[in-house]
Amino acid sequence: METFDLVIDTSMLRRTPFLHPDFQLLLRECQKGTLKIHIPYIALEEERTHHLKAYADAVAELKSKFAKLQRGMLGMIVDGLPKPIMELGGLDEVTRNSQDVFNRFVTDNKIEVIDISEEQAANAWARFFDVRPPFNPNEPREQRRKDIPDSWILEAAIEIKPKKGIRCALIADNKLAAAFEAEDFKVYKDVATLLADIEQATAVVPMQKQVVEGPLVPLDQLRSAAFKNIDVLILGLIEALNTPSKDALFAALEAAGYDRAIVEHEAQTLVLSGRLTDTGSHLLPTSRALAKEAAGTEVVIDVLLKVLK
Repeated sequence: METFDLVIDTSMLRRTPFLHPDFQLLLRECQKGTLKIHIPYIALEEERTHHLKAYADAVAELKSKFAKLQRGMLGMIVDGLPKPIMELGGLDEVTRNSQDVFNRFVTDNKIEVIDISEEQAANAWARFFDVRPPFNPNEPREQRRKDIPDSWILEAAIEIKPKKGIRCALIADNKLAAAFEAEDFKVYKDVATLLADIEQATAVVPMQKQVVEGPLVPLDQLRSAAFKNIDVLILGLIEALNTPSKDALFAALEAAGYDRAIVEHEAQTLVLSGRLTDTGSHLLPTSRALAKEAAGTEVVIDVLLKVLK
């Protein structure tokens, strides 16, 4: 079985950070041996410093609000009470800790960090001066400079091409995605599609059982009664339950006595028919009005009474 060698770039780390449920699904595939994650050092540092900046901004805002509590009339109404204390780690301390935390995370989860090399540097700058992807020759050079980090990320990814696994990448940026595809990487824009391909590639084909002929049914009754109103229930419950996660939605219908396999099948049918959008963790109606109409039907109300009592 070939392993999927996956490169994750900055844009996808921003969309799916380490604690995101989709990233946890990727780590589960790593534990199964079907996936190997590679993160270029530049992408990892961009992610770490992004959250470090967010932390510093949050601390500054918190200190400002904390100081406001001790001034003017707000300070007057607490005059005489013990002085409140707020202890937060300094930026230098948090910076060092963030480096330790990120290093420990990639080590514990056997994520390969592709370190910067002299060859990467030479090739990345050659791409810039030769105006090769991900650089756009129709942009002024000053504007093209913003894509220099992406050039380094691409060159880091190229280093894994000799590996025997299936080369792929998770990238949200269209320009960088095109550059990866030009280097023969299979590019994914979402985790769900990648996981579906891994499942397909690693599935064990079961032995075919002998088909037992059942009674003939009319062609207009090919779908059994178990499918009746499932599509309306899915659409209506998403609205009525305030857009629950897919697992919560399927569990609610299962608790109400519906076959989960049929429910998941019908949910996928609604996605393919354009009635729902699958984000990976949630199903979102493409028409809120249609979802509200479904939520008001008798069959949905009956299920709500069962699951909410």
